[in-house]
Amino acid sequence: MSLLQVKDLVVEFPTRKGTLRALDKISFDIAPGEVLGVVGESGAGKSLTGAAIIGLLEPPGRIAGGEILLEGQRIDNL
Repeated sequence: MSLLQVKDLVVEFPTRKGTLRALDKISFDIAPGEVLGVVGESGAGKSLTGAAIIGLLEPPGRIAGGEILLEGQRIDNL
């Protein structure tokens, strides 16, 4: 069983010109005792991914799709 599972996470921000999709179907699993390093260029979405997972996504940003599960229980809709 995964400790943390992120499935097809999508984060969007509404703008005057339409919707900006900042994260597009991000998926990963972390097993108990496993370590995951997230690397990427500036603006790639590393901090946004973390903020979405822990429920600190700044409005008007929103989780528009996917699931976040902690020990098999959904936490993205709490």
